[in-house]
Amino acid sequence: MDAALYDPDDGFYARPPVGAEGHFVTSPHVSPAFGAFVARQLGEAWDLLGQPEAFHVVEWAAGDGTLARQVLSAFEGHPPLARATRYIAVERTRGQRDALAAAGLDVVAPQDAPTGITGVVLANELLDNLPFRLARREEASVVELLVGLDENADLTFVAIPADDAVAGRASTLEAGATAAISDEPERWLQTASGALSRGYVLIIDYGGDGPRPPQTYRGHQAGQDLLRDPGSADITAGVDLSAVAAFASRLGLRVWGPVSQRSALLALGFGGRAEADRVATARARDEGRHLDAARRWAERSRESLLIDPGGLGALQVMAFGVNVNAPLAALKTP
Repeated sequence: MDAALYDPDDGFYARPPVGAEGHFVTSPHVSPAFGAFVARQLGEAWDLLGQPEAFHVVEWAAGDGTLARQVLSAFEGHPPLARATRYIAVERTRGQRDALAAAGLDVVAPQDAPTGITGVVLANELLDNLPFRLARREEASVVELLVGLDENADLTFVAIPADDAVAGRASTLEAGATAAISDEPERWLQTASGALSRGYVLIIDYGGDGPRPPQTYRGHQAGQDLLRDPGSADITAGVDLSAVAAFASRLGLRVWGPVSQRSALLALGFGGRAEADRVATARARDEGRHLDAARRWAERSRESLLIDPGGLGALQVMAFGVNVNAPLAALKTP
């Protein structure tokens, strides 16, 4: 999985995979409103931290920089916050780092991410892409699925007895079920929280309670064949958020959430924005500005996808505090 996603030449993320012309879309690509609300949450974090003169926002897996640009654009309306902020994009692949740098963003490789900072470490749909092990529950035991070759030299799964680490995490699976097993999200959280002297780690991702089944995304279509043409599709699995929360508690972090993205955006004022947009659309229509009304209606439709409980609204939001006790507004459900 690591090679299929992150090989510098042939991995899935060696080429831009996100957007209408790519393989999938994320919330920032659906509507710039997402970045505006993330900026609102980051601004509140700055306030809660005492408005430090040096406020770091470190976005891991910054992709094509869409979210970063949206946040920084929103900060322009708050000059003191804009002056205090150093926004750093973290990307693993050279191609994406070069593209982000060309777009004017401050970008580093993961091993060069800053430490000892005050601010927020942000990860939007990162943890579901961290390499995992694959487990399947048999009638009386758990097996781990490795990758091997069949008689035609094609990739295939080979079952071996699971070790204690995999078997323990897969103990709740039903017979015949397959799930991703990984402690990589916890390893990442340890790195992310360890970078902060004070602040928040804010994650937005698919997940829930317990291990989740894996899938692929290719051309905006979900699939199940993880071994088909490696490097041509995203490989993902929802994060075991209960395991991440338990690990965070063992690290001594404050834990808030998870709440759905829908709940988080509503807590940040999405409902008020939607009502204002509705009123502006109706006014434009009543005044005969039909093109403006159509444009506003299209924008409202895209924004509504961010809180769709059957889609992006089902993403989960969690925050982890390092030497802070105040929860973020996004984690206060309306």
